Amino acid sequence: MKALIFYGSPKRNSHTAQLCSAFLKGLSKSYEVEIVRLFEVMPTPCNDCGYCKAADGCSKKDLEKVMKSFLEADLVIVASPVYLLSYPAPLKALFDRFQRFYSARFRRGIEKPVAKPKKSVLLLTAGSDGAEAKEIIEAQTKRAFSVMNTTVIATVLADNTDTKPLSQAALQQAFLLAKSL
Repeated sequence: MKALIFYGSPKRNSHTAQLCSAFLKGLSKSYEVEIVRLFEVMPTPCNDCGYCKAADGCSKKDLEKVMKSFLEADLVIVASPVYLLSYPAPLKALFDRFQRFYSARFRRGIEKPVAKPKKSVLLLTAGSDGAEAKEIIEAQTKRAFSVMNTTVIATVLADNTDTKPLSQAALQQAFLLAKSL
């Protein structure tokens, strides 16, 4: 089985990294894990060029390997800090590039543009109270994944990290969530 992590933090040693690490410690060794570090990939933003309305894929070729990994994944983990109640720009650009699947479904009439069903988990960190951000990000992600045969099954939020250490409860929740998969 394949697990794909969309890692949205610009830092390798961050609260997001710690939460993701706790999750990975609980994940079965039967998973082959791939991490896509979005701040290193720096996806080109979607500019509504229209390519995906008429053809499969995207006119921009910078995410072909990432999209192939996504299509092959069984589990998709979105690990990210919260920036202004949303994802950081590179992760948001990735989500915007998922437009190709909406176009496949609603413009070109492909019933299931993503054939393989996937489960998804959100691992979020926020410097302040993240309850509102959690709701907004869950809604964004569920909408993006709605035509991608991908179901968000759980979210772990570690918030108030600007004033407190990462909560042990959030780390434990991430670990136990992974164990349950």
